Amino acid sequence: MAKHDYDFPSDWDKMTDEEKSRWYTQERCRRQAMRQDTPAGRALRRQAERAEQYKESEETQSPQDTESQTAEGYAA
Repeated sequence: MAKHDYDFPSDWDKMTDEEKSRWYTQERCRRQAMRQDTPAGRALRRQAERAEQYKESEETQSPQDTESQTAEGYAA
């Protein structure tokens, strides 16, 4: 079991130490901004909420819905 709450990028294993360090720094800054009541923090919280809603809507779609959207060009 992982001892962290980070969602690493899919290419994490291919990243150099410098790239990983930069990613960690950016992630920590993003998380700190989300905890603050500033325009940037509010925008990041809204972005995270939209991403979660999108993820939930993708999970609730049936395979038939996904196939019809792909055929119509709505989903890649």
